Amino acid sequence: KKAWCRVRDRQCELLVETIGGQPQHSYTVEARKGTVTIVDDHYNAIVTITMTNLQAEDSGTYSCA
Repeated sequence: KKAWCRVRDRQCELLVETIGGQPQHSYTVEARKGTVTIVDDHYNAIVTITMTNLQAEDSGTYSCA
């Protein structure tokens, strides 16, 4: 399980997680919610987070979990 959070008041505000994500290949899982996408590539041990259409109000601290 991989997750991407926005940190506010020391709490993780969950934006997207790979649980329930769609398998792209036998070793890759992709999860998308709104403008945030996680691609978890188990074969190459790479996790990619993509955030699109960012605005000034999106600035802040983010964390993987």
